[in-house]
Amino acid sequence: MAENESEARLLGQVAWDGTDATSERVMLRAPVFSRRHIERNQYVRILDDEGGRTGFLARVVSGPFFYRPGIPAGAAITGSASDNFLLADLEIQGEVVEGRTRDTNSRPAPGSAVYALTSKEIGDLHGFHGDMLMGHLAGQPDLWCHLQSKNKSVLPRNLGVFGTVGSGKSNTSQVIIEEAARNGWAVIVLDVESEYTEMDQPSGETALAAKLAHFGRVPEGLKDFGVFYPASCVSDRAGAEPFTLRLADFDTSVIAEILQVSVAERNALFECVEYLMQKARTKMTTSEPIGYQALLDASPAAKLPFTLLSLRERANERSSRATENLDYSGLAAKLSWLLNSEAFDQLKLNSLDPVRMLSAGRVSIIDVSIANDIVKNMVTADLLRKTFALKMLKADLPPTLVIIEEAHSFISRERAQTMQATLHMLRNITRRGRKRWLSMAFVSQQPGHLPPEIFELCNTRVIHALRSTHNLESLISTTGDVNADLWARVPLLGQGQAVLSSPQLSRSVVLSIRPASSRRKFTH
Repeated sequence: MAENESEARLLGQVAWDGTDATSERVMLRAPVFSRRHIERNQYVRILDDEGGRTGFLARVVSGPFFYRPGIPAGAAITGSASDNFLLADLEIQGEVVEGRTRDTNSRPAPGSAVYALTSKEIGDLHGFHGDMLMGHLAGQPDLWCHLQSKNKSVLPRNLGVFGTVGSGKSNTSQVIIEEAARNGWAVIVLDVESEYTEMDQPSGETALAAKLAHFGRVPEGLKDFGVFYPASCVSDRAGAEPFTLRLADFDTSVIAEILQVSVAERNALFECVEYLMQKARTKMTTSEPIGYQALLDASPAAKLPFTLLSLRERANERSSRATENLDYSGLAAKLSWLLNSEAFDQLKLNSLDPVRMLSAGRVSIIDVSIANDIVKNMVTADLLRKTFALKMLKADLPPTLVIIEEAHSFISRERAQTMQATLHMLRNITRRGRKRWLSMAFVSQQPGHLPPEIFELCNTRVIHALRSTHNLESLISTTGDVNADLWARVPLLGQGQAVLSSPQLSRSVVLSIRPASSRRKFTH
């Protein structure tokens, strides 16, 4: 940096350590006239010429505190202002090496010069540059943070958005949807509250235009947009399209887990499915690519090995031959419940069709707000399996993001041991899907109820305010790059603020997420 620029941004020097010194902290001593340049959460560079180091990155975590030698606290303010000085507590973030920060086993020496950093320098050091505008660094409105839509370490390695009710996580999900679509991603959202069904309209929130203008945005709706809902449900969105679930499209183990069948009912289910599959096998192929094509044929004329009705009929026929290990009657009762829901095998409706959804910039909302939990979970499983199959068949499809709202209701820690087939499906889709630019975002207000496997899949995390110890502990134990000071701030975060942890960033930071440009229900 030029000498005059350095002098202009010189804040002060590192003070001598006191008896309460720690390895991660140093004190900045500065003249009082520097106070307007020293604020909490500000980032600074410390140059340690004596130690032969290129510099340290640090953050102001407390202060500034004002001192005057020899004057007790509370005394009258008299005398020359030149006698006064201030102190601020700096947290060492790491050493700066070749424009990036890395962990350090050292500390800057007393007398080391402390410089304010420009927004560009902070952005470069943290890795804030990209094409998906998320918001600004908390307390620094001019320091914008972007994620990189074309970086395979970010979206394709999956996201987690966590926060309590009212913390701002729905707005964050909306911003991710907008930014992904803007950058050519196909986005599919499992909408459990019908919140996102009006995103083709501009936001109607008052005073929003000025906030968006700060980020170079205006209130506007999404251009390529569609809403779909499962049969037997309704949607108040004009033009929304119904679809049917086809039981033959599901892996039998997943059906058993979602229906929570007993061991005897599970045995009966597998026997009935195997019988119907064998009966239809002369007309069916077992090769994987052709199997994917059959799965993706959404038309009512698609050839299926069985339907919910034929499966229940088989269970009823076998009920007189039930044994201790084969409970056909119990299975038939649960299949009858599915049949009565009218969500399955409606012969005049298309099934869920990702072929129509995977277009660059298109946002598709699956409105399951009226559906019960079993139908919601089966819609989720159906969507994931078919989207993965389509990506496996066609390598030239656009990058795809599937957002699962209230993920803890789909797969929970409490039921993890009885949902191994579903977890295996998730692991397979996320790990193989990454190579084909298929990403998932898990959104939850109860991360403590998610199984550990879900956290292993989420490499980028947006953590809004969480006040439950149970929810916080599940994140603390699985998020390695967030330090104790940031975790202490999580319960105190304001609405719209969040800790961002991502492989893209050199350090986790606290962001103020930008407002969404499009409309979300229940906010106007």
